[in-house]
Amino acid sequence: AGAQDWATFDSRGLPRSQGVVIRVPHPAAWQRVPPDDELALAELRGAHAGLTGIVQIARGRRHADIAPLCRPERARTMLADLEAQAPGTRVTDVVAHVHQGRPGFELRYERTDDQQVLRVHTRILCLRDSRLVVSCAATTDLRQRHRLAELAPVCARVLAGVEVSE
Repeated sequence: AGAQDWATFDSRGLPRSQGVVIRVPHPAAWQRVPPDDELALAELRGAHAGLTGIVQIARGRRHADIAPLCRPERARTMLADLEAQAPGTRVTDVVAHVHQGRPGFELRYERTDDQQVLRVHTRILCLRDSRLVVSCAATTDLRQRHRLAELAPVCARVLAGVEVSE
């Protein structure tokens, strides 16, 4: 897609973003919707190739000592309970990752229920006093599961383009 097909979300002025400016590229047609998560700064949704695309930007609770939560070895343990907490969830990939010089993690998982499937690719970045979570996802009905891969290039561009200023 050309540059005109993309827009940039900017967190300036939003509650919970004080001290941090987060910029995230996204398909221009995706619109802000009220987020379900209390930690979310924003959520965008839109159609893409017959799927529903979702970008959610969240900032975790503040911690005086964020370093223990950001150690690379934590990547393997941080989602140990996800599959137990959310039936139908399958973690497919978790790795430590550095983005813009900030430590963090990338994870991918899939959640399926009787009618829908959700595929999520998330980048977690460690800030000075909290973690930033940017997730790009696609959801569709089970019959269209094979089409979820069509959103992968969009999610790759969204997550690679995340910019953070503290």
